[in-house]
Amino acid sequence: MNSLTLLVIALVWFAFGYFVYSKYLEKRIVRPNNKNKTPAYTVKNNIDYKPTKSLFLFGHHFASIAGAGPIIGPILAVSYFGWFFVALWILIGSVIIGAVHDYFSLVLSVRHKGEGMARLSERLSGKTEFYLFSFLLWCSLMLIVTAFSVSAAQSFIQVPQLVIPVFGMMVTSIFLGIIIYKFKAGKLISTLVAIILLVLFVYLGMKYPITLPFSAHASQLIWIAVLFVYCIAASVSPVWLLLQPRGYISLIGLFSFLALGLASIVVARPEINAVAIIPSSLWSVPLWPILFITIACGAVSGFHALVSSGTTSKEISKETDMRPIGFGGMIAEGLVAIVVLIFVSAGLRWTGLQAGNIEVFNEVLNSGWIFAFGKGFANIVHSAFPFFNVTVLLILGSLVVNMFITTSLDAATRIGRMVSSEALPKKSWLNNNFILTVLILVPAFILAVTNSYSDLWRMFGSSNQLIAAIVLFLISIKLTSTNEPRRYTLIPGLFMMVTTIAALLYGLFNDKGYFFNGNILLMIVSFLLIVFALTFLFKIVGRLFKRENKSERRALK
Repeated sequence: MNSLTLLVIALVWFAFGYFVYSKYLEKRIVRPNNKNKTPAYTVKNNIDYKPTKSLFLFGHHFASIAGAGPIIGPILAVSYFGWFFVALWILIGSVIIGAVHDYFSLVLSVRHKGEGMARLSERLSGKTEFYLFSFLLWCSLMLIVTAFSVSAAQSFIQVPQLVIPVFGMMVTSIFLGIIIYKFKAGKLISTLVAIILLVLFVYLGMKYPITLPFSAHASQLIWIAVLFVYCIAASVSPVWLLLQPRGYISLIGLFSFLALGLASIVVARPEINAVAIIPSSLWSVPLWPILFITIACGAVSGFHALVSSGTTSKEISKETDMRPIGFGGMIAEGLVAIVVLIFVSAGLRWTGLQAGNIEVFNEVLNSGWIFAFGKGFANIVHSAFPFFNVTVLLILGSLVVNMFITTSLDAATRIGRMVSSEALPKKSWLNNNFILTVLILVPAFILAVTNSYSDLWRMFGSSNQLIAAIVLFLISIKLTSTNEPRRYTLIPGLFMMVTTIAALLYGLFNDKGYFFNGNILLMIVSFLLIVFALTFLFKIVGRLFKRENKSERRALK
């Protein structure tokens, strides 16, 4: 199949999702009213709450929800099953489940003073569920911080030309925030200055790659420590100073990458040479449920609800911005996942079937998923525009990945701090922005430097999709209480809940599972997640068929 055909199908489908389906949901259920003041205006807090222009906020939201998920998920999944099922799940999941999940979680939080999902779960389910859910969210966010910090540190070692551009982008973000919010500079001038600075930092990075004079292990520890210092600064500083302008700059970079990638696919029209469907006899894992937890970001991800309710809901200027940012952000991420799928299945040479996996020519995939993505990107762009140097393209592709990773890294740290704050008494000495930030970073640092997170990270896909299922159920409860149709969230919620529980059971009891290989830690974590899922399911199903009192009939109205 030609990659351009797949791209056109995806673009038509995404256009239908955004311009038809999302408008129907907005008109039928959400009914935004710009006369309603958003939490950005009603809550006096210049640290987390700040009215933000829609383009700035879209950039921050999109870069935060994306992370490495829409890149690593498709790369791994296509090596398990071939590209066809991967493309199908991205297309269906992103529009029917993921975008609805993101949009409604954002609406729910905006209509409840910018409260996070854990606090909203207390309103809708109960106190016990609030504390259980808070703990699940905190653990998931801590694992994200751990894994993304390791990935970013490793990218600095593998591609030392990234160091100056990545940290230069942080300096540029602060500069941009100050000149826009303090000196009221125009958006066009500010954007041009930011782009010039970014180009300068990329040039300096290629001219002066920074390699630390230590072993790879020692260098990785140093970079992780540096990134954690940045996370502290990003978590406690006013949102307008670093996170908002950083998200906007990331948006420029990411959309530039998308534009270049799309143009290259249109010009080069490379054939997809990866296998469409690997024979089921060669699958190392079953299609269901593993596909649906391997690809989360790009289809549906519980982490997105944490971003929607953790940071984005506190910065929305008017209610009509919720659909472009919430629904539109997920559509954009779905497009990223499709483009990544094309890069690795058409931009790399795939040969042979061995042990259920497709082997990549010259073992590109074995060199790491960041390198595999960068190589596929570079090959397709170079074939379309030969005047681009392959090495430069490889660096730019890796920089795009790093933009995703570091933006999600600081967002996860900030949201983890918020989750802890909501769970603690307001007057507790622990309920301090700096202390709560350190409390999530300390265990993350220990897991990162000891590499002991690697086992736990295998559970992240399941825990992340469990969060998505619970959020969809919580939204369904609220829709029930307001006599709104709940099928748009309830059916996807049931699918995600059953799929997640099945994935946990498979991890426990398949012939190489934790129960048989004696991995006590993952056995315990899997069992606890299953019990948690069933407990939540039992409680939520009861509330779904119970009419709420009139005082609660406000959420999505």
